[in-house]
Amino acid sequence: MYNEKMMSQFKKQGEERNKYVKKIIESTHPKKIIVSGPGTGKTYTFNELLKRKQGECLALTFINDLVEKLEIDLKGKAKCRTFHGYCKGLLHRINCEGINDNFIFFPKLELIIKSDAQIIYNKNPNFGRSFKKLDYSSRNIPFFLERSSYYNAVFFDDSVYRVLEYFKENPDKIPKYEQIVVDEYQDFNRLEVELINILEERSPILIVGDDDQALYTQLRYASPDFIRERFNDPSYEKFQLPFCSRSPKVIIEALDDIVSRAKGSSKLARRIDKKYICYLPEKFADSEKYSEIIHAHCSVQQQNAPYVAKFIEQEIDKLAEEEIREANIKGDYTILIAGPKRYLKQINAYLKRRRKYILHYRKLDTESKTIKILEGYKIFLEDKYSNLGWRILLECDPIRNIKRLLEKTIEDSKIPIYKYLPRSYIDKHEVNLEILEKLKIGIQVAQDQKRTLEDFLKIKTKDLKIELNKDGQDEKRDKERVSSIDDVSVGLVTYVGCKGLSAGYVFIVGLNERNLPKNNKNPTDIEICKFIVAIARTIKKCYLVSNSRFAGKAEGYSSVFIDWIDKKRIEYQKIDAKYWKERKF
Repeated sequence: MYNEKMMSQFKKQGEERNKYVKKIIESTHPKKIIVSGPGTGKTYTFNELLKRKQGECLALTFINDLVEKLEIDLKGKAKCRTFHGYCKGLLHRINCEGINDNFIFFPKLELIIKSDAQIIYNKNPNFGRSFKKLDYSSRNIPFFLERSSYYNAVFFDDSVYRVLEYFKENPDKIPKYEQIVVDEYQDFNRLEVELINILEERSPILIVGDDDQALYTQLRYASPDFIRERFNDPSYEKFQLPFCSRSPKVIIEALDDIVSRAKGSSKLARRIDKKYICYLPEKFADSEKYSEIIHAHCSVQQQNAPYVAKFIEQEIDKLAEEEIREANIKGDYTILIAGPKRYLKQINAYLKRRRKYILHYRKLDTESKTIKILEGYKIFLEDKYSNLGWRILLECDPIRNIKRLLEKTIEDSKIPIYKYLPRSYIDKHEVNLEILEKLKIGIQVAQDQKRTLEDFLKIKTKDLKIELNKDGQDEKRDKERVSSIDDVSVGLVTYVGCKGLSAGYVFIVGLNERNLPKNNKNPTDIEICKFIVAIARTIKKCYLVSNSRFAGKAEGYSSVFIDWIDKKRIEYQKIDAKYWKERKF
């Protein structure tokens, strides 16, 4: 039972939180920015703001996972899109130079055009970097646009770039919305920021983000400086949402410790100061029950002595049924394990053998970095004369004079690529295509034809039928978390991959020097942000797991980040052979 003093404190916090939200939704300022930490009610605020809007609203963020969450949370109050998804839709409606409205969205287009540059000019350009940073110092962007126009195809970055350039040339065509909401602004790159600059010319905008969670400076050429510039822009009205209703008090205090130590070490120099307070009306019970963060130091993690994995299993098996249910209701997973890929691989293998939990392990995606000939054939099922389709075939099944052939397509871009191909090459692939067409619609195919096709494509017929009927251009990941509220679901993700997720119980593994951070004496801002983001996934309890050895080799010292947290918030546990012997696990 709560005493009168507690109830008074809860009431006061509730009133204060409502004031922060009310101030935002009642503001008539056309440009608003919220800078606040995780779990502070941003989505709730979006909903309250959008309830008051009658016209079309738009919500933009940067990855599909976050879009899917926004779609669920906003319940149709706004059109939720990634930048490339939004721009792809626009490209089908606007008269964009170079491509027609039947263009193909091909995520691997950059690989094809990079191959063009290597074959023709012996160059290896980074097109993604040029687009994301709007780098005009080379011919990378013009070359890419010329080739993508020849293939009548777009990929992620050039779809955004084409829309941006179109609106610059045609400002009267910029769409109007009653409200634009932009989430996770700290992870946007220059290209996306410029498009936002264009869109806000005709629509009221709310920008939301947190520079403490800026993780994509390397992967996406994003920069937290963009949200800092917006926050300091006098044309924007500034807001905060300081009350965190996700994590218990010890987590909030630990995050404050980390930021203080970082700033004391001259890190996070340009960080936006923000309040971050545990919202006790919702987190008091958890704050009392989970009052410490566990630092588990394991002597070893390897296949024949999987101490890290065994420790995680032990802690999961301690959970009561009610704890599991509550974690599943409030989080994406019951358990979240964040760490380096080599750790995740071993832990996943161990837990998989135990067959106790529902595992969600995202392996490294190598498929996105290779071109498959089947991708060309799937394009041919829609258009047998597609330049992109033939170019994919040439990438996987090249001919001797491919350099001269590609040079001809540059010299005269009106001549389709198949006009330059040998008749025998076309005939060979048309035979394969005829067999594929039969397989797709269920017509019987001779066994010798099946075997020939399987050998050529390196894929079994049953799997081929599945692939042919997939929409491979923009598939969504399987988002099912648990089959029952009583199941234990375990997500295994990298430090960056845990962004946007939450779980009842969070294990941050591999917390050694050379993993996170690389150098205990000089951690980088992005490494600090990775640690902040990982800890902030916690709904109930957090475990920081370091180890002395991994896979037979010595690891570095325990991460300096653990030492940045006040020792009174940490319970230390030593996990070695003696520990397991005493427990007979």
